[in-house]
Amino acid sequence: MAPVAAAQPTRFAIQKARGKGWKTLEVGEDLDHARARFNLMVRVNPRAYFRLIQLDHNAGAGGDGMEFNWKLIELHDPNQRGAAGMGRPSAPARAAPRAAVSKEPRRREKVPLPLKFYAAVVLAGLLIGGVLYLRYGLPGS
Repeated sequence: MAPVAAAQPTRFAIQKARGKGWKTLEVGEDLDHARARFNLMVRVNPRAYFRLIQLDHNAGAGGDGMEFNWKLIELHDPNQRGAAGMGRPSAPARAAPRAAVSKEPRRREKVPLPLKFYAAVVLAGLLIGGVLYLRYGLPGS
């Protein structure tokens, strides 16, 4: 007989946009507390994207049992301005249930190195060092 997993309570997560993904800041079981924390985070950093989502445990997913379906409750988009010029959370929206854990491997983000800047700094240092050497000569002589 297969062991039956205990029912998981509905959880609410506050996430902040990071690059092309979302970083989970807090997870709680009380919607009122999560909504208050969400509003506080929006007031502290009104220029960032935040979302409040509902996490429902996906018992039929198999695996290690840590897969969740999520539903968007509230989204703060700083590009949508209200009448007073302040960013406002948009109306609650419905999203299709999705698994919170992706089965695809994550690709590393490619970050270009500022090689031109590094070369300019090294050349400027060599130029200044050469001018100081020609002007003052060797120390101690």
